[in-house]
Amino acid sequence: MDEILVVPFPHAGHIFPATQLSAHLARRNYKVTLLLPSSSSASSPPHPLVRIVDFSLPPTNRIQPQLLEDTLHDLLAGIFQHFGLEHHHDASFPSSLPRKPPLCVIVDDMISGLIDTCVQHRVPVVSFFTSGACAAALDHATWELSPEDFASAPLSTAVTIPDLPAEMALTTSDISSRHQPFGGPGSVGGPRRRRGIAGADGAVALLVNTCDELERPFLDYVAKKAGKPTWGVGPLLPDQFWAAAGPVRDGEVRSGHEFGVDEKELVEWLDAKPPRSVIYVSFGSLVSPADDELSQLAAALDESNRPFLWVMQTKSRKFDPAGQPIEDTGDGGNGFFSAEAVARRTEGRGRGMVIRGWAPQLLILGHPSVGGFVSHCGWNSTVEALVCGVPMLTWPVRGDQHHNAKLVVRRLGTGCAIRDSENCSSAAALTKEDVVAGIERVMVDDGIRQRAASVRAVFAGGFPESSTSSLDDFLASLSLE
Repeated sequence: MDEILVVPFPHAGHIFPATQLSAHLARRNYKVTLLLPSSSSASSPPHPLVRIVDFSLPPTNRIQPQLLEDTLHDLLAGIFQHFGLEHHHDASFPSSLPRKPPLCVIVDDMISGLIDTCVQHRVPVVSFFTSGACAAALDHATWELSPEDFASAPLSTAVTIPDLPAEMALTTSDISSRHQPFGGPGSVGGPRRRRGIAGADGAVALLVNTCDELERPFLDYVAKKAGKPTWGVGPLLPDQFWAAAGPVRDGEVRSGHEFGVDEKELVEWLDAKPPRSVIYVSFGSLVSPADDELSQLAAALDESNRPFLWVMQTKSRKFDPAGQPIEDTGDGGNGFFSAEAVARRTEGRGRGMVIRGWAPQLLILGHPSVGGFVSHCGWNSTVEALVCGVPMLTWPVRGDQHHNAKLVVRRLGTGCAIRDSENCSSAAALTKEDVVAGIERVMVDDGIRQRAASVRAVFAGGFPESSTSSLDDFLASLSLE
């Protein structure tokens, strides 16, 4: 039986889709070795043919990419030696590992420096994008453009990208928000390669956590620019989600995290609210707007008089409106409209609920009382909102979130933007009035709601057939290598 190694970036937002990908491969009768940090490997394998090999990392939320790549390079090299790809045998690896060399290694795009490790050992390597094809395409396109071309241009200036939909034209704001994660190659502690299409050199193929139904033009663009096969194999959500007739209990499908709320209490709170009345607010687990903007959000929620559910992450990193990291003041704003002050007032009246820490997001988005989602537009959150048919108020903070927001607003029409990027600088601070107007629009706009329902209907039959075929075609191509 052929073996495939899967190496995700060691953060929950990457581990979740990598784990689901491993399950899809195992169901096709492939053995899978999944490399996970020991802090997350308490999770049980998703399939009997999936084995977990854990490794240690420093106990920090932000690890230097070079240290991570060095750690995983050594781990992979040792595993390759175990397979007999080197003369030296390292007996420290589990005896359950097979002697037959792996069919391929699937490496997260965020740690693309490991492609070199695989190439050096002559093992086929596949680049795995846990984010979407639109983000990969627009990120590549922005780096092919020169900032000087936009230096004196008005904010509304737009450049249409050949082979991409016209509504995805890049603006001055898009160019100003382009980034390199961790500072980019050459920075102190930075990665050895660029991520994205340009960083996939040496890989035999690309896998993307998306599907034809959502992003076919962008998959075609990525394949053309990468010059190699590119398959959409998602959305990589838990099997229980696709099979469930109602909201999914996240605690049953995403072990390894303690939620900041009792699921039974949460469901009772949601059940007591009218259909499509609740505003759900979450910026994910890694990033957050600055305290001043959170205060504006809190004031807007206070003024809107709508029921809301707000997830607050204590360990997320704060960013200013320009997407630059800032020191966390630790108070969530100040005064009457601080996040905590609003939470205390509204929780006491039953109109608001605040979850501190992890939240069962699939359960929340799948509940009929939720009518809108204020989101940073991380890809996992974006996909979950799309398949659940929940309209989005897009509030990107940094990186690919801006591209995901553009997909939602411009291409799919299933949400609206918190700020007008064509006429407002992305570095401009948001006001309470901006947030109130955005909330009202996303909660009452029938066009947005109908388009969100149409996207949801695409997934009514479960996991997309196009992605099932792509997985089969990908595996067939490996046997021909």
